[in-house]
Amino acid sequence: MSHAEAVALHPAAGATDTIVRFASGLRYADLSDEVRYYARRHVLDTIGVMIAGAPGDVATNAEKMLAGVRGGAGNIPVPGRAKRHDLLDAAFLGGTAAHGIELDDGYRVGSAHCGCTVVPAALSVGYARELSGTQIIEAVVAGYEVAICLARACAPDLRQRGFHPTSVVGPLGTAVAVAKLRGLSAQQIADALGIAASASAGLFAFVNGGADIKRLHAGHASREGIQAALLAELGVQGPPNVVEARDGFMQAFAFGRSDKARAALASEASGQRGHFMSARAGHSPETGSSARALALPPAASFGITDCYIKPYACCRHIQPAVEALYGLLNDENIAADDIKHVDVETYRIAAEHAHTGWDDYASAQLSFPYLMGVAARFRGIKVHHFNEATRRDPAFAEFAKRLTITAPAEIDGLYPRLRPARVTVTTPKGKFVRQADEALGSRIVPLDDAGLEAKFIELVEPVLTTARATELAQQLWDIETLTDIRPLVDATAL
Repeated sequence: MSHAEAVALHPAAGATDTIVRFASGLRYADLSDEVRYYARRHVLDTIGVMIAGAPGDVATNAEKMLAGVRGGAGNIPVPGRAKRHDLLDAAFLGGTAAHGIELDDGYRVGSAHCGCTVVPAALSVGYARELSGTQIIEAVVAGYEVAICLARACAPDLRQRGFHPTSVVGPLGTAVAVAKLRGLSAQQIADALGIAASASAGLFAFVNGGADIKRLHAGHASREGIQAALLAELGVQGPPNVVEARDGFMQAFAFGRSDKARAALASEASGQRGHFMSARAGHSPETGSSARALALPPAASFGITDCYIKPYACCRHIQPAVEALYGLLNDENIAADDIKHVDVETYRIAAEHAHTGWDDYASAQLSFPYLMGVAARFRGIKVHHFNEATRRDPAFAEFAKRLTITAPAEIDGLYPRLRPARVTVTTPKGKFVRQADEALGSRIVPLDDAGLEAKFIELVEPVLTTARATELAQQLWDIETLTDIRPLVDATAL
């Protein structure tokens, strides 16, 4: 990279300038082969999920909504869709689709999904400007790193305060990616960050139902990131030093709870009743009220190399418990009917999904009891397991009565370094225990290239046919050889 200075400082000491220097100095030629390799993987994975998610109800209704208010169509293709849209709408629809089936990538430590916000915007802007594959990779890496460093710096406060990390950090990461593609100056990048920070939003209330909004969060972040960069390019100013400023990004999202708020939460937790134990059991509230240090390469490793790829269409927080359960059942030859009880000990943020119902498609993908029931019955999780006929089966409610989910301190303390889950299955033959500290798809337990490509083709072939899916996968592996990405983006659409 052209900038040599280490970047690891408290946000109060110039975090915004640090991000601007990083973004301005990042060059494709300076990226290692490892970083380029992971960037290719995440672009391929995100586009596959975008195509598969495009026919979903939320993305389809979003397009219908736009049709009702727009005067005409644009010329930007949207992966998995037939109609073309303008730049902002294409990114909004692409982001919504990419986050629409719970199969997009994410960063563990900050609990943020980066691909669903950065990649749709990069594709749309790259198509409009007839850019090369190497320019796309450069921009994607820059966008991921900015989103990751902010998510990491805000963790776990941001999520614990009720915000959705993806839609909070997504506008800033996307703004940086678009700024790279459009060649913005350092001052314009700073303004874009200032504008994008005011678009940071998204509540985690969907964990209690109404999870359709979660999909729209990604589309919103992708669109707002583009808009921030375009406005900055035209000379619109954003608040200076927005990350560390008084009333700025870190103050809004990363400061710890007050003692009064902690006491209220403790009172709430002790007053909860029901079959599932409180998700906050055994948790010691975070201490301190200052934001964590901000770190970007070269002081920190490139975060894109440590993002996970999801093999299962469900909330990543629940995936370790799911894998531990069906692995245990397979290895011990336990039938679903033999299960008398399942005890899950996991970290607090994961356990908060213990009370999520499964009345609708989106909520079911976030529901701990439903996902464990699916794992017990099918020994895996597929997209079709969330259809209405499967969800309505009363057997899942019966299984939920045999499930207890807790967050003991010794397990909760391992997060976010790990995503642990200890599963104990009680049967007439005795108790069987398995602990999973990470799920398939992480750098610790990687999904190899063959597995990634198989996932891509499985998702894309129902929309584009097997032949087109296979050809598109190869084009994406070779994206850096393209001098113009328009034929590639055209090939993703109907």
